[in-house]
Amino acid sequence: MKHLATLLFANFCLFLTACTPKIQLETPEEGITINMHVVVDHRIAVQMDEKSRAVIQITDQNEPQK
Repeated sequence: MKHLATLLFANFCLFLTACTPKIQLETPEEGITINMHVVVDHRIAVQMDEKSRAVIQITDQNEPQK
């Protein structure tokens, strides 16, 4: 009877270790590609005072035309 209990305990231990789940994480061979179609609209507004505008006009008149 002692041998039977030992045998059952050994079988129970083997049964528990045989049924352990295997979790495996694998990476794909190719990289992950993310396609993003982005449209960027730029609008820049420049405001000048009258003195600055006059200085720029004078500077533009003094430079030779290309």
